[in-house]
Amino acid sequence: MVESRMYVAACGVCCSVCGLYKKGICLPCGSGLQKDEEVVRRKIEEQMKNLGHVCSKLQCVVDKKIGYCMCDCPEFPCESYSERLFPYSERFLKMYTSRNR
Repeated sequence: MVESRMYVAACGVCCSVCGLYKKGICLPCGSGLQKDEEVVRRKIEEQMKNLGHVCSKLQCVVDKKIGYCMCDCPEFPCESYSERLFPYSERFLKMYTSRNR
């Protein structure tokens, strides 16, 4: 099956190449933009049902009405990324910060 749309999560993970998504185990994520409103609504419902909470990165972009953390948020990398090094390593975050000054 050929994917007609590439889904990228707010944090930057590409859902369309994730094994859990490809196996139908996980719903695609999306951005905080209006175009992804329905996809994000379903993802939030799935997370609440299966995890009991919503991904902090997804909730943040929805609240801020921005697309993606890394390219749209002037606070990236924020405290959320330093508290839980997901999906980026500490080394990557340091490199990003040093090059983005």
